[in-house]
Amino acid sequence: MASPPTHVALRAAWLSCLLAGALAHGASQSNPAVAAVPPVGTEAPSAVRPPPTLTPGIGAAQATSRAADLIARGYTEQEWWLGGTAQVHDRAGSRSEDGRWAARPRAGSARPYQTRLLVRRPADPTRFNGIVLVEWLNSTLKFDLDGGWILLRDEILREGYAWVGVSVQAEALPGLLAQGPHRYDVLRLPGDAYAWDVYGDALQTVRQHAQRLLGIPAPPRLRLLGVGYSQSAVFLTTWLNAFEPVLRRLDGTLLHGAAPVAAPLNGDEGHAFAPRLRADLNRPVMQVQTEMEVSVSWPLSKTPDTASVRYWEVAGAAHLDADVQAETRAVAPRDWLDSEPVCLKPLNALPLRHADAAALHALRRWVVDGVPPPTVPRMGRGPLGFLAHDDDGNVLGGLRLPEIDAPLARFGTYGNVSRGWPSVRGLYTCIAGGSTVPLSAERLQRRYGDRASWLRAVQTSADRLLQSGLLRPADHALTLETARRTPWPASR
Repeated sequence: MASPPTHVALRAAWLSCLLAGALAHGASQSNPAVAAVPPVGTEAPSAVRPPPTLTPGIGAAQATSRAADLIARGYTEQEWWLGGTAQVHDRAGSRSEDGRWAARPRAGSARPYQTRLLVRRPADPTRFNGIVLVEWLNSTLKFDLDGGWILLRDEILREGYAWVGVSVQAEALPGLLAQGPHRYDVLRLPGDAYAWDVYGDALQTVRQHAQRLLGIPAPPRLRLLGVGYSQSAVFLTTWLNAFEPVLRRLDGTLLHGAAPVAAPLNGDEGHAFAPRLRADLNRPVMQVQTEMEVSVSWPLSKTPDTASVRYWEVAGAAHLDADVQAETRAVAPRDWLDSEPVCLKPLNALPLRHADAAALHALRRWVVDGVPPPTVPRMGRGPLGFLAHDDDGNVLGGLRLPEIDAPLARFGTYGNVSRGWPSVRGLYTCIAGGSTVPLSAERLQRRYGDRASWLRAVQTSADRLLQSGLLRPADHALTLETARRTPWPASR
């Protein structure tokens, strides 16, 4: 049956909140006289920008740091400073629907920048698998959030990836200064209009200075994968359409949770709605979307699976679920923690990270071995276009993790609110956090009969996903162990 009409207002409220926080940016465009930087795009001349400078940070990172946890997992964390010049870019030609965009720098717009690279790598260099994930850190919350790391952490640590987080957007500076006023007062980020050169320089630096950054001998072939979570995925969509085809800095890209827009090149234009990824990309792109984004973004479900793009919709998943919020609190500034709202319902607990781990592994095989990832059916929709749900309230179709394929709960994506006074923070945390509402003992009895039958259903679902490449072996084992430890609710 189709989603009830009463959800429409909540969806609109969440979308407005998400897009306002994640996508509305003003770009600073003052024009000091600095040496010219070459254009980027289909008409770029052969001039070369001076290379950026790379300096190791002294002492431990004070923002977005997960060093304590990493040590116990056999990883290290180090912060580096990256400095250079960046320019504003304008469109060269139209922003066509096919995604084939071009950009050129604005004359006289060059400004200096100083940013940071946060590097996490295996402490034992022999464990490094030759792949570096370079994440455009998310600044929606006014501090640097490593959302991609949160969702990919388990796969990164067990498979030996290196990870580099890049502070790209000036929006994160208040949070950085709050967490390390003396350490981060050296940072200079002119604005989002300059972000393209900052991220491009970071990619170039990681590739050219991998041995220094990662403490490894030169690998036979280093591969860089771009990572963007939420707002950052919106920016990387523009990067892939306008910059990557010319610069060729990445070997593949993982986008997670993007709204159906692409970021503007600068403050003189708006976002591009329902953008397509250009068809001539010759580097693989994995795009993972939760039910929350898909339900308010009809165009997303029309994303085609192509020779260079795989698009997965994860049924029942929320944009800012319980796991993501817990890991966000671990790196958030104090003022964020002090204003934590209390939600009416428990947050969405579907293990979305299992789907992202499978996506990363699939992207790795695609990049390294040329094996395309499996395709996933889209979520079901009713006659009016809203997502269709079963009698338990869970969505139909999509990538179905065992927790929703053999559910003990209804995984909601919009039916949660703050217990306190209405606020933007409460809307973002509770609505974007979704909900988990246990099914009644009577309903479970009707659906499964008994606990043993439910366990068999979980096993069947997990085995099917494992065989199809949609669940990693470690997550398959964890799913079954968690099910075995889950108590069966008693009937009233």
